[in-house]
Amino acid sequence: MRPLDPIKQEKILQAVFTVTGTHGLAGISIAGISNAAGVGAGTLYTYFKSKEEIIQAAYSGVEDKMTQKMYEQFDIQIPVKQSLKKIYINMLNYRLNNYNETVFIDQYIQSNYIQLNFSKQMSEFEQQNKPMYDLLKKGQNEGIIKIQPPIILISFFDGAVRSCSNGIVQKLFPLTQQIIDDCFDFVWKGITQ
Repeated sequence: MRPLDPIKQEKILQAVFTVTGTHGLAGISIAGISNAAGVGAGTLYTYFKSKEEIIQAAYSGVEDKMTQKMYEQFDIQIPVKQSLKKIYINMLNYRLNNYNETVFIDQYIQSNYIQLNFSKQMSEFEQQNKPMYDLLKKGQNEGIIKIQPPIILISFFDGAVRSCSNGIVQKLFPLTQQIIDDCFDFVWKGITQ
């Protein structure tokens, strides 16, 4: 058996995001993925056993990439507000530059797919987001952040970034530094008061 081509595998995963961006998660089919990736359906089954396995692999891959971008240049030693704003901007930029991937993530999280490996995914989420948990704990220890537990804060934070990026993509408001600052300030006030 010849080795699998990582470039072809990545094309298949990217096709999942393309199909989701156009037709939604419910519109994903083997034929749709195959067509978007430019490979035969038989080739898909060489790389993945089922549509569900492709979707799980796509989720895992994009979650890893998004998390890495989120914590680029993260420094817990700088003030909490400044650190949190850096994460906010990184997340916003990722969402704006990878819209189909974030549509996929948003729909995945709201679907039954999340339940297939929920405990494992939650454990991985906590490990990947340790910098955010540590930062929120630092803010709580300093008396800046009042809300407990951290998962509520992370959910609120994530929802705020998602709303801002959707508003920009849908042209409800422009992408300006003032909008970014205002949206972040809303989040900051929400978790510190």
